[in-house]
Amino acid sequence: MIARLIASALALILAAAAESAVAVLVVEGPAGSGNPGFYDKLRAALAILERSDEPNLRRLHAAAVAAPGRISFREMTDDPASWHSDGNPDRGHTEPDDGRPKREGRDRPADATIFIPRSALEPGSARWRSGLLVHELVHALDLATGRYNRNYVLRERRAVFVQNLWRQHIGFQFRDSYHGKFPTLDLQFASQRGTIPEYLNYLYTRKDFPDPPPAAPAGGRPR
Repeated sequence: MIARLIASALALILAAAAESAVAVLVVEGPAGSGNPGFYDKLRAALAILERSDEPNLRRLHAAAVAAPGRISFREMTDDPASWHSDGNPDRGHTEPDDGRPKREGRDRPADATIFIPRSALEPGSARWRSGLLVHELVHALDLATGRYNRNYVLRERRAVFVQNLWRQHIGFQFRDSYHGKFPTLDLQFASQRGTIPEYLNYLYTRKDFPDPPPAAPAGGRPR
């Protein structure tokens, strides 16, 4: 009887340990990565989000830490393997670790890797003020929770919504379009109508998003 109780307790301990090992932000580089400075800056940047006096930024950090999928980070360097798929060596991006196309979306948690330039982790820099880290964290969170929509327009509207919360917090100009392809006016619209909590509920419980503001197109094909 005692042996059975001990075995049950050990199983519970191991299960809890396994769960905590999955739900994590990986803030160390792989063995031999040779760029400890990047991860020092990463830890400091994430600590700023964790301790932010803006509750919505703290919430994003907490959700990423608690997500069932693992979120890792890699520095964008001269190595083309770290670049965006469009060949841009400076454009941050987030990739699913399972290797499947993004256009398939994800209904189940998937591990994700954020590729980001070191400058985006340096407070005061243009990339820091732009909110690139926050933007990519939203994409990683969507993957790590299985809320990754097939429609890239919806994915980017979700990410820019939180990116604009960051910009509002630090007094930086809003991002009003996604590389000129479609408007990203959701935060401005929600602020005028007092519906920010509704948008945040979508972000943290669903994979879709409210209809775009009237002037913005609803389109966007999966890619």
